[in-house]
Amino acid sequence: MPDALNRVPLNNRQVADVFRTIGDLLQILGESRFVILAYRNAARTIEDLNQDINAVAAAGALEDLPKIGKAIAEKIRTLLETGALPYYDDLAAQVPAGVVAMMQTPDVGPKTVQRLWKELDITSVEAMKAAAQEGRLRSLKGFGAKTEERILKSIDLIARRSDDRTPIGTARPFAEILVRGLREALEADALEKIEIVGSLRRWRETIAELNLLAVSSAPQQVLDVFQRLPQAAAVVDSGAARASIALPNGMQATLRMVEARHWGAALCNATGSQAHNRALRERAQRLGWRLDEYGLTAQDHPVRHERAQPSPTVLAEMRECRKRDEQRFFSSEEDLYEFIGLQWAPPEMREDTGEIAVALRHDLPRLIAERDILGELHGHTTWSDGSSSVAEMAEAARNKGYRYWTVTDHSIGLGVTQGVDADALSGQRRQIDAVNERYAAEGIDFRLMQGTEVEVLADGELGLPNAVLASLDVVVASIHSGLRQDRATITDRCLKAIHNPHVDILGHPTGRLLGQRPPSEIDLDRIMHACADTGTAIEINANPARLDLSATHARRAVDLGCKLVINSDAHSIDQLDLMPYGIHTARRGWLCAEDVINTRPLDELFKLLKRSMRCET
Repeated sequence: MPDALNRVPLNNRQVADVFRTIGDLLQILGESRFVILAYRNAARTIEDLNQDINAVAAAGALEDLPKIGKAIAEKIRTLLETGALPYYDDLAAQVPAGVVAMMQTPDVGPKTVQRLWKELDITSVEAMKAAAQEGRLRSLKGFGAKTEERILKSIDLIARRSDDRTPIGTARPFAEILVRGLREALEADALEKIEIVGSLRRWRETIAELNLLAVSSAPQQVLDVFQRLPQAAAVVDSGAARASIALPNGMQATLRMVEARHWGAALCNATGSQAHNRALRERAQRLGWRLDEYGLTAQDHPVRHERAQPSPTVLAEMRECRKRDEQRFFSSEEDLYEFIGLQWAPPEMREDTGEIAVALRHDLPRLIAERDILGELHGHTTWSDGSSSVAEMAEAARNKGYRYWTVTDHSIGLGVTQGVDADALSGQRRQIDAVNERYAAEGIDFRLMQGTEVEVLADGELGLPNAVLASLDVVVASIHSGLRQDRATITDRCLKAIHNPHVDILGHPTGRLLGQRPPSEIDLDRIMHACADTGTAIEINANPARLDLSATHARRAVDLGCKLVINSDAHSIDQLDLMPYGIHTARRGWLCAEDVINTRPLDELFKLLKRSMRCET
């Protein structure tokens, strides 16, 4: 049980940790996978909850939460009321504390933990590391030098993992809930402006804390409401212009109030990055100004001549200001950038990776936007591990304004329940045809396509025969297992799939899960060169747990001539709403609409798929 369990009210993260650990203990002890899944689902529900679990329990609404049944609800109440849980204590007494921690290491599952504990008396990550370094793990049947090497690498990755940052998929919804809560609790004219700022506005993959910036004619009223929001587990700090609260998941959120005249400079400064802001300050200084979070202050030294100068009118205004030793304030970021001779840079680009030089030339690209996406090429239904039917997913996609959507349920070979084989694909095709016929009869311009997310097996072969793949509209090839293979093995395995003439898209190439599983050791540069050569599109998986490709790799892929596709990889109707995470990842990689194939109408899209290119040759 975590040390924080005492009579001080527990927060959501602490409660979730208890139930997640129960799931781990049950798995080590060999309990039914359905029981294990029940506790892990409960932990996920609690961790994602946007209000204090204590308040939910006090309202008698625990069983109204998804994945929380009567038995687990009773355990939650016991834990919250007493700070302890006998069921947890009974399980923990059966397993040494360090054994559960061993399971947090990638490649060390419950069966491995059981064997290390029972056969070698290894009961901690430190002992496991020492045994691997000394070559003692290979004494177990099925273990070898490569196993020890993989475990050591995984332990090293865990040691270097930053635990004080929260994945964007958890942080962003919380920030949006806070903004919505403030808008709903205040009169319309009481909150003039409010923005999510910091690394969240730049859509970074992980976040240290939530930051909001606002303008109001009644700033103290806004701060008071902020501190009373249902998501405020505690007030951390409160002052005349700012307040910080602790959230139920352990994160901290800060709201800062500014005057309307300072909005442009304050928004820019609060957005960052530090490197981008430093470059802006240096630019302003070269023009004779000091830039801070309030605006510009004229300096004594004259403007230096440089290749990209502001307009003569702006220069005249600058000189006049300096003569009067004035300050300049800006109601928008755009005005600030223009005043110092720069094209406004979208927040996602502000990482000091060349955007200032391009902005000086006023040549920043028009980045892809959510409205550019016309459909998706990777999604799931109840035919494999999705929770919505073919017809339900099609209608949800159509309601989003898409013109096409693709059913790509998992193939056999993954181990997912109901993986779709050749016979099942025939039945699925009949359902898809029926949906398309109905839309056509109603005069609706929407096309549902059939594909597969075919598993790339350990040797690079695919989970379905080529003859079956050839009959589909789209084939996405993905690796879900064996992700800890060595660099050469997993790269060759992936290359074999890429060179298969029926594979149109490489799905989530590195296999990472943010904050949970590091990327594989795959040689992405070789993979991207191969995709460019073969015409295989590379996916940016928009699920915020993945964001794979990353923004950096997406930018490199475009430079190499690769085609990209952005998919939500939706397993339910609501997961279609994950697309913005993929869009903003692409924007962080400087991608434009023309770099992404599912911004094209269907007839153009088909011409860009490998199968169409193959037919032309």
